[in-house]
Amino acid sequence: MADLRVAKMWKDGKTIAEIAKAIGRIDRRREDGDQYHSLRNFLYRMHSVGYTNARREVTKLPYRVSQATVRLSSKAGKKASAS
Repeated sequence: MADLRVAKMWKDGKTIAEIAKAIGRIDRRREDGDQYHSLRNFLYRMHSVGYTNARREVTKLPYRVSQATVRLSSKAGKKASAS
């Protein structure tokens, strides 16, 4: 149920902070101060694996940036983690 709400808010252009506040996924007790980690992880899974929409079909959440940007940022993340 939360994934449908998140998908609608994502489509409406809401920020990660606004979505986290609306669905109650703010991690206030994280030691590293990353309050939106669980929501960003949730969005990552919705982008890569997908979610079940209202018609009970598995669909992937679209990115808000171009595919080239997604590809380059993924490449940069992999390069940084290898160091």
